Amino acid sequence: MLLFCLLVLAFGSQAQEKYKIVDQAGREVALGKIIAEVESKPLVFFGELHGQAEAHALELDLLTAMHQRYPGRVKLGMEMFEADVQPIVNEYFQGFIQEKSFETESRIWTNYIKDYKPLVSYAKSNNIPLLATNVPRRYANSVYHQGLTVLDSLNTYAKQYIAPLPLQVDTTLSIYAEMLQMMPDHKNANLVYAQGVKDATMAHFIEENLQERTIFLHVNGAYHSKRKEGIPTFFKQYPKEKILVIQTLKSADVTDELLKEADYSLIIESM
Repeated sequence: MLLFCLLVLAFGSQAQEKYKIVDQAGREVALGKIIAEVESKPLVFFGELHGQAEAHALELDLLTAMHQRYPGRVKLGMEMFEADVQPIVNEYFQGFIQEKSFETESRIWTNYIKDYKPLVSYAKSNNIPLLATNVPRRYANSVYHQGLTVLDSLNTYAKQYIAPLPLQVDTTLSIYAEMLQMMPDHKNANLVYAQGVKDATMAHFIEENLQERTIFLHVNGAYHSKRKEGIPTFFKQYPKEKILVIQTLKSADVTDELLKEADYSLIIESM
């Protein structure tokens, strides 16, 4: 217990230097408070704004603190890896292939080296399972161009990397309705269906890997867990009261209403 208290103090000090986290009332909180809460809310979604240094720093600190507080129980899931590269992830973590092969064949994002490699390296070094949760982008792209029904024509091999079909996407859900409103013509629902396929697939692979004592950190874009919708919408059994959501907000955008859309908010300086 003394060691954990010292770790909490250390992380709290680092947090003051690297980022600012607030609760729903706008009060600044230390990282240690969130880590303690994870015991009762063991599925943590970190909704990032891609490419923001503060967000990626907090992701690594979250994973590190969770691992130190809950050794042997932590799993990491990432939107940034698609489900069909899971065998490549496993081969890399088990030492069968080299880092160069992993990075060449796993379709890493362009900002992987700077933003996500530290997270993956920490997980590998500490035997934390890494789950590739996202739908292969080629299938999401097909949905965008042809609609949801295109998934029905895929073969058995392809379907193992997608949430079970048939898939229903409720376009009236607040986050999807927002996406439609942001579109120039307000008409093409296929963008929302493509988003829904991603959300449903990530939910499927997360839920498959949630055992009784699992502490699960999932890193994704903010819209995939906003208001505990998106990915959580598609859970079959996992209760929302056991989910903790951290969102990322630019300081210029912060309002009382937005702060209530997540359990905690990372506040970054507006660009």
